[in-house]
Amino acid sequence: MLAWGRAGDPPVVSSPSTVNDWLLGKTIPGPASRAFFLLMVAELERRAAERARGGGGFWTVRDQAWWERILTAARAERAPRSVAGPVQLPTAGAVFVGREEPLRRLMGWLAPAGQDTRAPGPQREREATARASSSASVLEVTGMGGVGKTALVVEAARRAAKQGWFEGGVLFADLRGHSAGQDVVAEEAVDAFLRTLRPREEPPSVPAEKVRRWRTLLDELAGQDKPLLIVLDNVRQAGQLAELFPCLPHRALVTSRHTHTDAIRHRIVLSPFPPAEAEQFVRLRLAEPGHGQVAECGRAVEAAHGDDVRRVAELCGWLPLALRIVVAVLRTEPDRSLRERVDELARTLLDGMEDDDTDAEGRPLTVRACFSFCYGHLTPARARAFRLLAAAPGPDLSTASASVLLGVSTDAARLALRGLAGMHLLERSQRGSDRLAETEIEHWSMHDLLRLYADELGRAHADEDKREDAVLRLLHRYRKIAQAAASRPLITPADNPIETLKLHRWVVVWLEMERVNVVAAATSALASPWLVDLALELAEFFGTRRYYAEWARLASSAVDACRSGQGDRGTKAAALRGLAKALTGLGRFDEALTALNDAVEAAAPLDYRLGALLAQERGVVLERANRLEEARNCYETAAAVFDRAGEPLFLADTLRHIGDIWVRCNRFDKAVSAYQNALMYYRVNADKRGEAMALGSLGVAQSGAGHHRDAIEFLETATQYASHTDLSIYIDSLYQLGMAFHRAGQPQAALKELRKAEQLAREFTYPVDTLGEAVKQPGLENQLVEVLLGLGRVLMECRRPQAARWVLTEAVDILRELGDTQRLAVVEEVLTRLPRPLHRKQSKRRKRPPSP
Repeated sequence: MLAWGRAGDPPVVSSPSTVNDWLLGKTIPGPASRAFFLLMVAELERRAAERARGGGGFWTVRDQAWWERILTAARAERAPRSVAGPVQLPTAGAVFVGREEPLRRLMGWLAPAGQDTRAPGPQREREATARASSSASVLEVTGMGGVGKTALVVEAARRAAKQGWFEGGVLFADLRGHSAGQDVVAEEAVDAFLRTLRPREEPPSVPAEKVRRWRTLLDELAGQDKPLLIVLDNVRQAGQLAELFPCLPHRALVTSRHTHTDAIRHRIVLSPFPPAEAEQFVRLRLAEPGHGQVAECGRAVEAAHGDDVRRVAELCGWLPLALRIVVAVLRTEPDRSLRERVDELARTLLDGMEDDDTDAEGRPLTVRACFSFCYGHLTPARARAFRLLAAAPGPDLSTASASVLLGVSTDAARLALRGLAGMHLLERSQRGSDRLAETEIEHWSMHDLLRLYADELGRAHADEDKREDAVLRLLHRYRKIAQAAASRPLITPADNPIETLKLHRWVVVWLEMERVNVVAAATSALASPWLVDLALELAEFFGTRRYYAEWARLASSAVDACRSGQGDRGTKAAALRGLAKALTGLGRFDEALTALNDAVEAAAPLDYRLGALLAQERGVVLERANRLEEARNCYETAAAVFDRAGEPLFLADTLRHIGDIWVRCNRFDKAVSAYQNALMYYRVNADKRGEAMALGSLGVAQSGAGHHRDAIEFLETATQYASHTDLSIYIDSLYQLGMAFHRAGQPQAALKELRKAEQLAREFTYPVDTLGEAVKQPGLENQLVEVLLGLGRVLMECRRPQAARWVLTEAVDILRELGDTQRLAVVEEVLTRLPRPLHRKQSKRRKRPPSP
C-alpha cells in the first residue's frame, strides 16, 4: 500500500505505523490523509474487480463520493461528543496511577451501548448484553478509608466526560458519611443538583417537591437523549439516598466504606494497591521532574532505588493515602539519599507499632505511623495549623476563616495552608462567587482519616495551641457575618434599592456559600451559649432562601440544648417557635403544632403575652394547613389577651389576621369590621406602616364585597401611606388598586397602576448594580409573579392577547423556579387558549444571574 502511494500521481507518502493503525481499526484517516485513503481504496477495488472477473464473479466498484461519505461518517462516529451539561468534579491532581483492572471495569460499565473500552471478543459481547438488559443504574465502589475510592471514580467520571458519554453533565456530591459532623441528607444533595442543572430556577422548599422536581428533570434529560452521570462520594447508608439514584440511561457511581447489599447490585471492592502498582506509584511520583536528586526517570529509578521503593510501599501498607503523603515528604529533601530517608521512615513506623495490626477504626497501624512520620517534618507553624484546622467545625474552611482560627495574617495563613496542601495533608478547592474576595472563595478540606489524627494531636496540645480560644474566634466571625445577613433591611420608595442592598448583598452571598459551616459551627459544643440566638437570627435568611431542612436541623439542635439544661424557659420557648416556623415551611404542620404546644407549656408560667404570641403563631400554621376555623379561634384567643394586656400593636396585627380569615371565607362584612378595628389601633399609635397595610386590606375586602368606589378610595390612601414607609407594601397596594379598577370596569386605569407596580416589583426583585448586572434578591419573586398574573388577566380582558402572552410566559418561568405547580398548571392552561405570537418579542425582563 505504501508503494501504491509513492507511485501515485502526485505521489503520497505515509508511514507503516499509520497504515497499520488503519488496518487494525485503531484510528481513522484524518483530513491530511484523504488523498492517500482514496488512492488506497481505489487500488483495492481495482484488484478486487479483477479477481472477481477472473473467478467468474462480479464486484461493484463504488465511486469516490461514496467512499468520502463513508470516511466522513467514520470520523463523526469516532469523534467524542461534547458534554452539553455541567461537569462538576473535584480538581484533578497528579497523573492517575495504577488501578488498571478496576478502571477497566468502571469504564466498561459506564460506556454507552455500542461503545466499549475493551478488546473485542465473546466476553465483551456477553457483558454488553448483560449491561443493556439490566435495569440497575448504580455501581458502588467500596473499601476502607484512604484506599483511593474517590480518586478512582473521579478519574472514571472525568474520562467518561471527555469521551462525551454523558451529554446531560457529570455531577459530584460529597455526602460526608464518614466525616465529622452530620451527613448530607438526600434533599440537600437534590437541592444542590437542581441549582447546578437549572441555575436560574429556585428549587422547591418542601423535600418531597424537590425530589419530584429531580425525577422530572431526569425524565426530561432522558427524553432529550442527554444521559447524566452522578458521583455520590462517602455514602454511609445507601437506603437514605435511594431517591437520588437515577434510572437508565443515567448512571450513578457511589463510594462507601460499607457494602449495601440490598440497595445496590453492581459493586467493585477496592483493596490497597497490589505491590507492583504501589511500587509503580512511588517510582512515578519520585521520578517527576524538578526535584533534584530523585528527579530520575524510568529504569534509572528502578535500577538505583528498586529496594528502597519496595520498602516505602511495604511500610505504607500499600495504602494510596499513606503513599501519597509519604512520597510528598520524601520529595521535600532532595539533597539526602533515598536510602537514608527510607531508613528514617522505617524507624518512625517501628516506634509507632503496637501488637495489633489494626486500630479501633479498622485502619492499619502503619497508616497512623505514616501520618506521624509526615507530621514530624512540619515546621512549628504548619504543625500548629494542622492541629487547629481539625478543630474547625464544618467540612471545609476558607483562607480568611483560617486566618481568624490561627490568629495570624491572611498571607501567613495562606502560606501555611499551601505548605500543608503541598504535602497532601490538605486538599484545596476553589468555589464561590466572583463577588467575594479570593480569601473567601479559596477553601481547604482535610481527609477524614487525617482529620482524626490531627484532632488527636490537637487535643493533646490544646493548652499550647489555645485551641478553645481559636475556635471561639472562628465562631464569633461566623456569627458576626450571619447577623449582618440575617435580616433584610427595610427599604422605602425614597431609598435607592441598589445602594441599600449593595452592602447587604456581600454577606448574603457569603452566607449562601458558608451555610453548611455556619450550621456546623452553631451546633458545636462551644457555640451552645448562643445557639438559640443564632438560630433565631438566621431565621430570615433560611426562610427567604427556603433552606427549611437546615433551619429545622439548627432549630432542633437549639431545642435539644435547651432540654439539656442550657437556657431558661423563655429561651426554650423561642427555640421551639423557630423550629415550628421551619417545620411549617417544610409542610410538616402537625409537627409544627406539636412544637408550638411545647412552647406554650414552656412559656406558660412566664408571660401570658408570650403565650398569646404563640397562639397567634399557631393560627398561622393552621391557616397554612387550611384549617381556617381553628386558625380563627387561635387568633381570637390571642387578640383577647393582647387587649387585656394593653398591647395595641400586637392586637392590631392579630385583627388583620382575623380579617384575612374572613376574606378567605367570603365573609367580607366581618373582614371589613376586623380591618377597621386594626386601622384604629394603628392610627392611635402613629404606626404609618401598619396603617398602610390595614388600608390596603380594607380596600381588598370592600372590592370583594362589590363596593368598588370605597375600595378604590381605601387603596389610593394606602398607596400614599406606603410610598413613605415600605416599598414592598407600596407595590402590593398599587397591584390591589389596579385590580380594584379592573373590577370597577376601568381597564385603562387598572393597566396604569399595574404597569407601575410591575416596574417597581421588577426593579426591587432584580435591581441592577453599578456594573449593569442584575442582582437577584431571593424571596421577592412571589410579589412580581402576582403582579404579572394580574396584568395578564387585565390585558386579556382588554383584548390584547399578544401582550398578555408575553406577561404570562414570564410568570410561568418564575412559577417554575418557585416550584408552584398548582398555579403553574392554571397559567399554562390559560396560555394554551391564547394565539401564538407572529414574531418573537424581546422580553423586558432583565437577565437574572444564577444563584450564588
